[in-house]
Amino acid sequence: MPGQHALMSPSAAERWMNCPAAPRLEAAVPDRESSYAQEGTLAHAYCAKKLKQYLGRPTGGEDREIAELNPTYYSGEMDEYTDTYVAIVLGKFNAALASTSDAQLLVETRLDFSDYVPDAFGTSDAIIIADGLMEVIDFKYGKGKEVSAEDNPQMKIYALGAYLANCFEYGITDVRMTIVQPRIDNFSTADLSAAELLRWAEEELRPKAQEAYRGYGPQNPGKWCQFCNVKCSCKALADRCTSLSTDNSDPRLIAPAAMSAVLAWLPIVKSWATSVEEYALEQALGGVDYPGYKLVEGRSVRKITDPEAVASLLSGEGYDRSEYMKPEALCNITDLEKLVGKKHFAALCSTYITKPQGKPTLVTVDDKRPAFNSATEDFKNINI
Repeated sequence: MPGQHALMSPSAAERWMNCPAAPRLEAAVPDRESSYAQEGTLAHAYCAKKLKQYLGRPTGGEDREIAELNPTYYSGEMDEYTDTYVAIVLGKFNAALASTSDAQLLVETRLDFSDYVPDAFGTSDAIIIADGLMEVIDFKYGKGKEVSAEDNPQMKIYALGAYLANCFEYGITDVRMTIVQPRIDNFSTADLSAAELLRWAEEELRPKAQEAYRGYGPQNPGKWCQFCNVKCSCKALADRCTSLSTDNSDPRLIAPAAMSAVLAWLPIVKSWATSVEEYALEQALGGVDYPGYKLVEGRSVRKITDPEAVASLLSGEGYDRSEYMKPEALCNITDLEKLVGKKHFAALCSTYITKPQGKPTLVTVDDKRPAFNSATEDFKNINI
């Protein structure tokens, strides 16, 4: 439900399971919902409304969210991507009905995990229950990072809550967790038995959740810091980001093997540095004095307040219109896809779209893109 947040929400589980100090530290900081989160909220509302309409259920809550957020965040591609999600869910549901005539599809279901995670709750996007198998489906509208269902603590907590809510009524022996992230064509699924899920919940989730809830656990910086609300002022993260190299082979240079460890931390370091800059500026604007620094007016770009008036003056001076006016330009591809939808735009205009070879980028070996072959690599075996 919008506006309600558990101290230890499933979406932050990777963070508080690895850094048990985080929840209590973050609790003192106001939670600011970004425009990306609002866009995601609207997309989720469309997903839920479309599924509920198919099932003949009321959509009052979704209608209110859509009415509030639509004017700011709706785009043509949102319909396309939410339709993709709905088609996947209904396809899975119909397959379940084919094997189990009384299979159930639950939409936007409130789940309680407080037996394992103190005071915790959440809402599952979709749950399908058939004979022996329960599938928990989570819709992700973000496109910045590919999310995997494999060993995903958020998905396991959702699956745990769904199992606890339905295990007495249904004979659930196996659990499937599915993430649908259509904006980057990511559809990830992971399976485990109900017994494995309960063992994980008892042996890993419960003790880590209790430690985090008490707030006495250590600060442990890592990749999970990216969305932490206190990363800008976390001393443990600052210490880690400013002392990355532990290579002692040469006191002057970092060896390639040690450089790999530095590279792994660069996304975190960049995110941390940006958050520190934003936090320091906000505090300075609020009156905090940082020795050696001062607030100044930043650079700005001059703007014409009345283009028509300026055009009229230049015309009166005898300049030709072609000299002071630019012709209209076509919007970029991303904006056009938002306007008409990615698939429809591709069907219309693919003949006129080209994609040049991208600039070489260094990534981890688990990246799905093929390795880049440079000209040196292509010709290394040719003798001249």
